[in-house]
Amino acid sequence: MQASVVCYACKNEVVVTDHECGEVICSRCGIVIDRIESPAVQEWRAFSVDEFYRKSRTGAPTSLARYNKGLLTSIGNGKVNGLNFNRIRVWDFRIQAASDRSLKQALPELEHLKESLGLPDAIVEKCAYFYRKASRLGLIKGRTVSSILAASVYLACRELENPRTLNEIAAAGNVSRKKISRGYRLLVRMFDPKIPTVDHARCITRIANKVGVSEKTKRVAVRIMREIVAMQISAGKAPMGIAATVLYIACMQAGEVKTQKELSIAAGVTEVTIRNRYCELKKYLQDFAKSSSLAMAVFVFAFQSPVLIHSAARCATYATTVLIH
Repeated sequence: MQASVVCYACKNEVVVTDHECGEVICSRCGIVIDRIESPAVQEWRAFSVDEFYRKSRTGAPTSLARYNKGLLTSIGNGKVNGLNFNRIRVWDFRIQAASDRSLKQALPELEHLKESLGLPDAIVEKCAYFYRKASRLGLIKGRTVSSILAASVYLACRELENPRTLNEIAAAGNVSRKKISRGYRLLVRMFDPKIPTVDHARCITRIANKVGVSEKTKRVAVRIMREIVAMQISAGKAPMGIAATVLYIACMQAGEVKTQKELSIAAGVTEVTIRNRYCELKKYLQDFAKSSSLAMAVFVFAFQSPVLIHSAARCATYATTVLIH
């Protein structure tokens, strides 16, 4: 109790000091008379410089990728003052909503996808945001948690321009590609996100890093891809397929031996796709080169390079030697 302070509203001399809130309150009218400044001293002691910098008054930052956003409140064991905390824990679990229980199941799976695919924290947070929004709107009813979670991962990768294919996410999450595609279309229809167009240069860089292509060849492929995109030839084509084809052309120009099978495995497409895209690019540029100097330059550079002709002749000579022997 504290009697040295008088309430200015009711002139009461009996006041109560609340040290937890840091307030001085009148016991009659309940008005806050004064506030107590919190002490500036630290509650812990550090015996070394490392311990001093490791100590902190703040906890971990909140995250949407955690079930309770990082604000954990756990109920302990045993009995205190006649209260059975085990019984309280059971009822705390029973009164939880179905959406909260699905978050407990989905977010650990999201951590597994993060480790399998090597996703950055920004994509994980965006994916958790999409999944929480889908759970709040009731989109998970009648669908599996894994499919909606994988669809959220693919949508977050598309929105943040991180090239990930459906096959990779399906393999990492053990979900069929068809279910992920269906969930992705549902999320796009409901959320209407701003999905940017796929950057073909990033696709080329990713494929080139997988197969071990030199930096010079990679730059040639990016230059060819920019000209093809400028002529709108890549419209309607799968980004990974067209990127693998352009990288195949650049490898032939630079004299690097990279087979269509290696590039198809790295890009997640078939060899037939690369061959079809190669024939389409050659035919389109041949037809378009008659009326465009830019297309003529790209055609000569990509398909009629002396290095390409020399490589083809060398391969033909090698095949003839093998057949003779």
